[in-house]
Amino acid sequence: MLFNDQILSSVRGPVVLFLVVSGLFLGFLTLTKLTHPTYDTLNGLDEWTLKIWFFVFIAEMSYQALHLLQDLLDWYAENIAARTYVNWDDTLIPPIKRVLPLTIYAFGGLIALNGLGVSISPLLAGLGIGGLAIALAVQPTLGNFFSGTYLITQRELNPGAYIEIDKGPSGYVADVGWRSTKMRTMFNTLVVIPNSKMASSVVTNYYSPSPAMYVMLTWGVSYENDLAHVEQIVIDEIQQLVDESPHAVKDYAPWFGWDKFGESNVEFWIYYQAVNHIGTFHLISDGIERLHSRFQKEKIKRNYPMREMVGFASDGHLDHGELQGSHSPQHAFSD
Repeated sequence: MLFNDQILSSVRGPVVLFLVVSGLFLGFLTLTKLTHPTYDTLNGLDEWTLKIWFFVFIAEMSYQALHLLQDLLDWYAENIAARTYVNWDDTLIPPIKRVLPLTIYAFGGLIALNGLGVSISPLLAGLGIGGLAIALAVQPTLGNFFSGTYLITQRELNPGAYIEIDKGPSGYVADVGWRSTKMRTMFNTLVVIPNSKMASSVVTNYYSPSPAMYVMLTWGVSYENDLAHVEQIVIDEIQQLVDESPHAVKDYAPWFGWDKFGESNVEFWIYYQAVNHIGTFHLISDGIERLHSRFQKEKIKRNYPMREMVGFASDGHLDHGELQGSHSPQHAFSD
């Protein structure tokens, strides 16, 4: 529905009703002014008639304003919010619609009482004190409410994003509400976190500004290997993995580098990129499998530290023995 049509549809019925009621009041007010004996009983009711008409006028305007604002919010939700890529407006509209009736009718009632000659100053003072008492009583709820408003309007936590709370759980955002944020962990358990805690915690969003994440795979090879050859093997295997895996970002080339001279091996790392957090697990597992298989084929060596057990034989002499699995200080990736 067009914007102009929405406005006309909202005001047409209430305006017609207001005109009819206003006509009746004006007709009755005219009767109170007549001096014919038939209308003597109506004389002096003009003041009460004006007060009642004023009350009806305020009630009609409040009703009209409420329905006009609600219809405009519905129009926005159907025509604007549904086409946007953010969901904060979809989340804000329902609670606003729930609060509107109380706000508008309370404001209209105060205006009506003031117009009828009732002093509203004591009422406002009482409402202020009562509101303060209520605010103190529901302070945790209000804290969560305003924190939820902040989280929704900032649009930092969207459903489906993978987040990690400092010294807390990690998982996928299921929903961001007014009181709490629901998060589903990797073990498929639902965690409900008060928004006040979310707003005061350090939260790492792995999906912002994009869900793509870097993967770093580290390994080491023996000093006896040709390091240039090892580098080429690693780059070739990881590049092939990137080209074939649906979990890898295709336009990000692997980045290789030697890290340090270790005690037994020359350590290296290689960076590549996954499309999302889940993809990192696939790429690390597949990368290890590929490199291990290729190193076996190319007979690339890796050193393992020797461990020696020293004990005493039955005759009192030292007895040297090796731990099982440590038969050689050097191992080649071969059968």
